[in-house]
Formats: sequence, structure tokens, C-alpha cells
Amino acid sequence: MAKKLKKTRKGMSPKAKFTLGSAFKGIISNQACIDGSKESPWWVAAIFFVFAVIIPLIPGFVKLGKVNGADFLSSANYGLDTSLTSLTYDLYNNDHVELKASKGILHYYKDGVEHDELYDRPDQDPEYIDSYKETFKVVSENPQTLGKIELRVFLWNMPTNSKLSNYVNTVAKQKYRQDNNYPYSPDDDKGTKYYTPNLIIITPHTMAVALYKNGTTSQVKTSNGGLDWYNTSNKVGLVERLNKEGVNSGDIVSEEKNNYVNTYKGKVLKQFKGLCNETYLNQKKRTKWSTTGIYAGIYAGVLVFLGLMIFVLTRGKNNPFKYLNVWHCQKIAWWASFTPALLGMILAFVFSGNMIGQMAFILLISLRVMWLSMKQLRPMYQGQ
Repeated sequence: MAKKLKKTRKGMSPKAKFTLGSAFKGIISNQACIDGSKESPWWVAAIFFVFAVIIPLIPGFVKLGKVNGADFLSSANYGLDTSLTSLTYDLYNNDHVELKASKGILHYYKDGVEHDELYDRPDQDPEYIDSYKETFKVVSENPQTLGKIELRVFLWNMPTNSKLSNYVNTVAKQKYRQDNNYPYSPDDDKGTKYYTPNLIIITPHTMAVALYKNGTTSQVKTSNGGLDWYNTSNKVGLVERLNKEGVNSGDIVSEEKNNYVNTYKGKVLKQFKGLCNETYLNQKKRTKWSTTGIYAGIYAGVLVFLGLMIFVLTRGKNNPFKYLNVWHCQKIAWWASFTPALLGMILAFVFSGNMIGQMAFILLISLRVMWLSMKQLRPMYQGQ
């Protein structure tokens, strides 16, 4: 009976061993990057190129993913919780006002009837906004600040989102006197003290919030741009949503207003934060991918530029590496990019949000390529 022949496993080819060894050595050795780029397949350099572009992007991508629309309310809210709860109580109990989103558009209802004409402000530039009147206004009932305006809410038929920040800044200029709440007048005495109430701008497409330090005209916080109604559910109205902690089965709240405000202001603010996070999802996605794409293009461009730089630096008549063509020089730069990409990612996590973290990879890969060009690819002169 014939004996079965044992199958012999083929070992790794010498070329594959060389490529793998050069890749590991290239983490530290510049010479290994040069040798590996010349002898290894082109797609190995392409893999290094892709890794070098993607790896430094990870910290920024992670950071942008953690940004939320309610981050501006992460600490002090400067009375927004109290005034917002008071407003939603009045709207729900007195005027039966409701705001409902449908297909990314916010609609205004009163007593169950749609009144979108309240959005019909003149489509003018924000500098003509001085004549606009707030749709809703919350006035303090506190004996110490009786009659003081705490919150102003505007409904504006904004033609373009780009004008929203200008609108906020223009409305914010409408200051009030602290003594009797009269609007600002240029004829007032220099010693007159003014303040600016908190501000909410609501449009059919988006929303903005600006908070001011109590009793001053100093703006301390603003919402992230791009709060839109695209991801907002149309099943529950915004007023009902904010006020739902005190509403049972849609019944009108019978609790006395001050008690209700003091009891539920924390829960109403929590609901408002959730609304801000929800309305920021659309802009968050766009910002995350557009920013990542921009930096990916920058990193890729830098790698290509440094490859061209190697080509230029090796053109001298005394340079023994002048035989290297453009493609060979590109591969050298790409092979040398892996270690700077790893270190750049680490530094980007350490210096998150800092320009050092964003530029770390560019600085490191530039230094390595320059060092490689001066040491391993330098010209040879007589006597050397």
C-alpha cells in the first residue's frame, strides 16, 4: 500500500519577509523606509498612505462626536430654567399654545388652530429688527425683581440661516434699564445701569439661544449653531414636551404657578437640554464629517508635498540618489509616515482641542522627512 505523501507547507516568500521586516524596522529606521519603498509592492506604500491619513483623524472625530447641542447649558443656566418653566406653564394653561415639527418645519398652533402667520416678519436684514416685538415675554414675579424681564422669545420667518447670528446680536442690543425696565435710551445718564434678558429665537427651520449674566449686558453663553427641527418628533409638541413633567394625560395643570415653577424647573430644563441635543444632531453629523474630510485632505496633501520635496532635494548633481523618480520619492514619504501618524494621534488626544494636537502629525512627518533627506539621501562630496 502506497504511503500518503505529507503536504509540506510553503513558508513565507523572501519578498514577503523582506516587506514585513522593513515595515517593522521602518517604525524607527529611516533606511528601512527607503529600502522597503523601493523593493516592496506599490500597494504597501498605499496602505501606509491610507493609515497615515486616517490615524491622526481619530481624536478629532471622537471629540466632535461628543459635542452636543446642550453643552452651553452644562453648568450655570442664568435663570433660564425658571423663566422657561414659567413660560411653558403660561402657554400651556392660558393660551393653549403649541409648537409642532413636521418634516423639519416648526408650526405654531393656538387653541388647536395653526397660526403660521406669526412667523411673517419682514424678510429684512437684522439691522432693521429694532421695531420687532417679542412673541412671548416672561416678567419676574419675584418681589426683589418685580416686573423685570427675564426672557424674550421671538418667532421670526428667517429667510436664510446665515442671518440668525446677526439677528441674535441685533436683538441683544435692545437693553433695559434696571430701575424701571424702560428700553435703552441714548439720552440716559452715564450712570444708568442696564441689563439684557435671556433670548430665544425660534424660526420655522432653526433655533438659537443666548444667555446673559444676571443684571448685566454681558453675553455669557450661546447655543451651538445649527439647531434645526429635522430630527424633532412631530408626535409631541415642544410646549407639551417641556411641560410634560407636570401634565397628566393632557389635563390642564391645576397647581399654583410659583409652586409649579419651583418644583419642575429642573425637569423642564432637562427636557430643554434634550431638545437642544436632538435639534443639533443634523448639524453635528455635517460638522463631524466635513471637518474630518477637510483634515483628511490636508494630511493627504502634506504627504504628497513631502514626496515631491524628497524628489527636489535629491536632484543635485552630487546626490547619488538622483536616479529616484517622483513615484519612488512618494513611496519613501508614505513609508515614513506611519510612526508620525501614531505619535500625532497620541498628541492629538493629549492636546485635544488645541492647535498642537491638530498640527502634530504634520510637524512630525515633516521633521522625519527632512531628517531622512539630510542623513540617508544627502549629497556626496569629495572627501566624504
